[in-house]
Amino acid sequence: TGYQHWHLHRTGRAPDCCAPVVATNPICLDVGQQAPPAQRLHRLRELAVVAPLQITGVNGGVNIVYWVTVSVGILFVAACGVTGSIVLLFRARRLGIWERGYSVSTPHLHRLASAIGALAGVVIGVLTLYFADTTDHFSLIEWIGRGSYFLVAGAASGHLVILLRTGLHLVREEKAWAAGTSRAQATLSHRRMRLLQSLRRTHKHYIDLKTRDDQVVDELVGVIGTPLMNARHDLSRIPFYGYLGTVCGILLMAEEIGHINEATEPFKVLIAMARGLVLAFQTTLVALLAFLPLRKAADYLIRRVGRLEEAWSRALDEGD
Repeated sequence: TGYQHWHLHRTGRAPDCCAPVVATNPICLDVGQQAPPAQRLHRLRELAVVAPLQITGVNGGVNIVYWVTVSVGILFVAACGVTGSIVLLFRARRLGIWERGYSVSTPHLHRLASAIGALAGVVIGVLTLYFADTTDHFSLIEWIGRGSYFLVAGAASGHLVILLRTGLHLVREEKAWAAGTSRAQATLSHRRMRLLQSLRRTHKHYIDLKTRDDQVVDELVGVIGTPLMNARHDLSRIPFYGYLGTVCGILLMAEEIGHINEATEPFKVLIAMARGLVLAFQTTLVALLAFLPLRKAADYLIRRVGRLEEAWSRALDEGD
């Protein structure tokens, strides 16, 4: 082959292995005697650069290009995980600053946010590498549709942090309220009873006391319920992220239909159309699978917040 002639001319001996590392099959790549001289020279230079990357070991060659690619992919996924962890840590930090204004804090919130953010980042990184590896040609519309997966993963992770934070708060507050006079001081239940006692000393008329107490209860419930209500409202965006992939998938199908002519092979067109159809359905399915459980969990937590609010409101009449 051309590579063998070139190697024999440069070294005076036949090559030990005539397969460059970029070849998937261990066969010789002929430059082609009928190719133009400039093309043959370019191919020989390419082989001269790639061939030294083949390191011969005890059991054969080691593909350096392959392992470098794997290492870069691992570093990319790790970077995505770190980025996702940092983003949700900032959100947890903002929540923590707000909670400290009421002398409360969510246990292990930063650890949970970091773990969930890292998991979402790893999922996004793995999906990016998978799509890049399985794509034979670049299509902007197809990548916009695939971006639906990234949007769903990022949004679901952020809402999950809020739901877990609300659940942890409710468990602690319900235990503190059930404890009665031995309530933990670093809870909203303890703060609610302390403010109620202060209102009873400063307001003698029941109407004034009731009005001011309702304001206190609304404020304390908002510490738990406001992020939850915001998350429940923002959850409605997740299905629209799936619809973005649906529209892009249908558009890909329409493009393939527009390329049909008499010389077009039917099976190739059907394969290309099926790819757009799969993207359309899969993105919608993933968005719905992420939305429905989160929405159900949010509704359940809202009902629990409502029961806690009723218990705090009854304290005024019960004289607890």
